[in-house]
Amino acid sequence: MSQFHPTNFSVEPPPSPDYLAGAVLQGLSRPVGYRLSWGVLKSLFLGAISFGLLPILQWTRGFRTFAIAEQQQLLHLAQWVRANSSHPLARQLESDAVELRPRVMLSWVAILIAVGMAVAIGCVIVPNARYTPWEQLVAGTYSYGKGHLPHHRLVALSNSHRMFTLWVYGLGAAYLLHIIQVHLHAADVRRFVARFSEIAQAEGINRVKAAPLGTTLRPLWLAGGFALFALGAPWGVVAMVAGAAQRRYITSTSRDTRADLAHRLRAMLMRRRPSVAMGGVPVPVYLRDRCVEAKCRAELPRGVNYCPRCGTRQKAQVNRVA
Repeated sequence: MSQFHPTNFSVEPPPSPDYLAGAVLQGLSRPVGYRLSWGVLKSLFLGAISFGLLPILQWTRGFRTFAIAEQQQLLHLAQWVRANSSHPLARQLESDAVELRPRVMLSWVAILIAVGMAVAIGCVIVPNARYTPWEQLVAGTYSYGKGHLPHHRLVALSNSHRMFTLWVYGLGAAYLLHIIQVHLHAADVRRFVARFSEIAQAEGINRVKAAPLGTTLRPLWLAGGFALFALGAPWGVVAMVAGAAQRRYITSTSRDTRADLAHRLRAMLMRRRPSVAMGGVPVPVYLRDRCVEAKCRAELPRGVNYCPRCGTRQKAQVNRVA
């Protein structure tokens, strides 16, 4: 009769999932706010027909909404780092994330300047039996200084100069404040990323380099600005620079930076939990590289130079959101 030999081996249960890390990873990798930025043609058309008011009102509100959503994602990342890291900067990282809220004062000042400009122009327009309010408005804005409309030249002698001055300097100041808002927020995010990089580097993870906002003087946006200038709206150049800055930050700079942060968070999670490294930390769908061939678009292993499905040579795909 065989003998039974008991063993002292025990099977430990698998580690419980880190739900917070999974939620943070998915949030960072998900593109947000694309509809909160306008393209060149939309900005040009709506800016022209609204005499410059509609873009500044919409852009300030849209950027504030995007910045709050971005700040919430980075705050959740900071909370995970504070709960899972003993680094002395972990607590400061959370404080930095709390301070990433948009500068509400700048937004409100820009809006108040634009609205105040519109009210002041309305006060300049006077009842006149010969010239309607619309004729006075056009004479003091798009037709100011143009001699091809004789009756507009007569109106210019009374109130169109004051109207044009209010229109140009008011909108120019409002759009300039919005440019400052975007660049200051981008600088705040870079400081947050630099502090996170110090923590990641202490754990053996490569540093994150925040994608720079860089120059926003894009050819199409500049062309739109010069088109408005040719129509008689000098503020159009500043407006197009502001629109280009907001669109670049939302659709490119912030997206790439958050994708890099998501990759580093995944690397940190895999180093902390090696038992789940193989397949237990899935790559979010927005972080997966895909073939550059439009008819293929197969998922690619990171770092490959050729698509395993169609054989197309790939471009450099470093931390790119697919």
